Amino acid sequence: MESTSRPESSGLAPSLSSSASKKFVIVFLLVILAGTIAIMLYGWMVRVPAIPGMLYVPVGMFKMGPDATPTEVHAYYIDETEVSNADFAEFCYATGCTPPATPGSAAPDLPVVNITFAQAQAFAKWKGKRLPTALEWERVARGVDGDRYPWGNAADASQANLLDNKTLSSHALMPVKSFKPQPVYQMIGNAWEMLDAEVTPGDAAVAKFAALFTPAPTTKEKWIQIRGGSFQTPVAEAVAYTWTAVPERYAAPDIGFRCAKDP
Repeated sequence: MESTSRPESSGLAPSLSSSASKKFVIVFLLVILAGTIAIMLYGWMVRVPAIPGMLYVPVGMFKMGPDATPTEVHAYYIDETEVSNADFAEFCYATGCTPPATPGSAAPDLPVVNITFAQAQAFAKWKGKRLPTALEWERVARGVDGDRYPWGNAADASQANLLDNKTLSSHALMPVKSFKPQPVYQMIGNAWEMLDAEVTPGDAAVAKFAALFTPAPTTKEKWIQIRGGSFQTPVAEAVAYTWTAVPERYAAPDIGFRCAKDP
């Protein structure tokens, strides 16, 4: 009777298995490394450079107007503060313009007021910026959820420099960095802010301004929006989606501005 013998193992199978495992691990690690480098490279390529004194607002949707209509806004920057007297004085020193007459409101850190829309545009251009549109301003003031105020929906006058803020001992302009940023400083209260937003005034607005200065304004000239209210405005009248029409050539001791910039 013949005996059957089993072939002896060569020992190659375990060795091949171990080698394949090592190669798999190396390839896997290389794929992860390549993916990480690609992500970092893409992030570097699309990075948004920070601009001192400005907030970057990414492209996206927010709820606009009294009906909270979903609306898309492009990416842009907006100033963290209203333009101050010190900022405007620097502009006038460099360009030879005349600073506005601001009796009682000339402190360097107060918002510049008593200037026209054209003067505000000239400053913005000098800084390589522009005035915000109504959509841009409202997006920052309301956030993506479309709140009535930067701090939420509560009509809380203590949150800003407003006429009915009972925590204030007096009612006047305050430094541009007063109160906490939400997400920027003083979008509500302190000084009205001029916007690059042309509007057609109603009869009541035309009649009101006819009594304020001459020549009397008409609907044939350019009118713009101002938003946010001032230290003379109660909180109920400073809702972020509301606006007031003023003639482009109008200047007042409670109207200022902030700038915006494209990426």
